[in-house]
Amino acid sequence: MASDTPALLLIAHGTRDPRGAEEMDILLGHLRARHAAPVEHGWLEDFTEPSVDVAMARLTDQGADRVVTVPFLNLGAGHAKTDAPNAVARVRADHPDVPIVHARVLGLHAELFTLARRRLDAVSLPEGRAEEVLVVTASGSSDPDANGDLAKAARFLAEGSGHRWAEHAFAGVTWPRIEVVLRRVAAAGARRVVLFSWSLLAGRLERSVSEAAERAAADTGLRVIDAGRFGPDPVVADVVLDRYREAVSGDARMNCDLCAYRVPLPGLQRRVAAPSGGGTAHPGGR
Repeated sequence: MASDTPALLLIAHGTRDPRGAEEMDILLGHLRARHAAPVEHGWLEDFTEPSVDVAMARLTDQGADRVVTVPFLNLGAGHAKTDAPNAVARVRADHPDVPIVHARVLGLHAELFTLARRRLDAVSLPEGRAEEVLVVTASGSSDPDANGDLAKAARFLAEGSGHRWAEHAFAGVTWPRIEVVLRRVAAAGARRVVLFSWSLLAGRLERSVSEAAERAAADTGLRVIDAGRFGPDPVVADVVLDRYREAVSGDARMNCDLCAYRVPLPGLQRRVAAPSGGGTAHPGGR
């Protein structure tokens, strides 16, 4: 292994759903086909194997002398802010001669929105979206920052998909729950809803959202269409490697992933690569 190419250690939260473990294996295949150095993954939860410690040992057994850890997490909640850093600190202590750089969560990466729109396009006709409610769901957290990011994801996805009514909902822990949101939109006169789960791999919480949505649809008469989740798509592998490259290059940035000066947004395409300061008028409107 070339020493100038650090190995990749993916840190995920863990799942009791066998589908999630199977999808992780598919994702690892995409990553290994794209990355020149060893790739392993570890789970934070102790009910799933391998652990982060075991995954790190596998990398060093393959000759890894530098490692980048990427938290395979969709939003920056407790796993991202406490559990993953603690796991990294532990493997650093166990492998003091191996430099380890920690990346940031996948979060609201622009390419994830591209993939989400593709999922919507597979089940929803663009010309009917003015009358359709978009509901973006996640597992839920006690961290307001992570919950706020889901609300942002719902609005940002709607900006690019053509939906003009967007909501967000959670499986548990916090509000609003999916049942409450669906009953509310039905009471307001909605007839059709498309759900998209802001989740990376299959899991029991995502399944509970689908089951709750089915119950609410039966009670209210709403037509609920499930657009799925991100899944082990090659685009997700590309996002992981993008976070990897940021960590390697030291690319520290503010809230710029979805900035109109970086990403071609609907109606604002002329802003990409334009100066964002200096006292001159910005192209493409306000």
